[in-house]
Amino acid sequence: MSFESQFRVSLKLKDGKSPHLYVSQIAAMMSEDKSLHPLMAKTLKMLKKTRTPFIMLPVLKEVVIDQLNFRHFDRSAEPRGNWVCTLWSDDEIKDHKKDPEGHVKAIFKFFEVLGYELFDFKECSLDYMKMLDDITKPQIEAQLEARQQDEY
Repeated sequence: MSFESQFRVSLKLKDGKSPHLYVSQIAAMMSEDKSLHPLMAKTLKMLKKTRTPFIMLPVLKEVVIDQLNFRHFDRSAEPRGNWVCTLWSDDEIKDHKKDPEGHVKAIFKFFEVLGYELFDFKECSLDYMKMLDDITKPQIEAQLEARQQDEY
């Protein structure tokens, strides 16, 4: 695996690990690790607002790291879900430019903290990346628009 390419990794929830991620666990992770993605803070606020005590973690998950475009894609493989694209924050992009390997390892560490073990690393073809880009285009555009609004 190259830390300058686009690659996919599969994740499996460790045996005996609860598939429930509680609000209190998310809050604890955020207090211990200031590098968590801003979307995690938004997720925590949404859970509190809706009075939802936990989110379900998929048993199997796929993540595609697209370092060339500073983003990643993920989806639940079991149960089967749709691809979601997450654009990296400005801080994540700075971290990645400074230390690509360290940044990708930090992403992996986050998934390990959630209870996943990583396996089946594969480089992605340009066609595969184009397919992901095409199916998540509305999400990408919405995130870019939200960033522009935040700047004003």
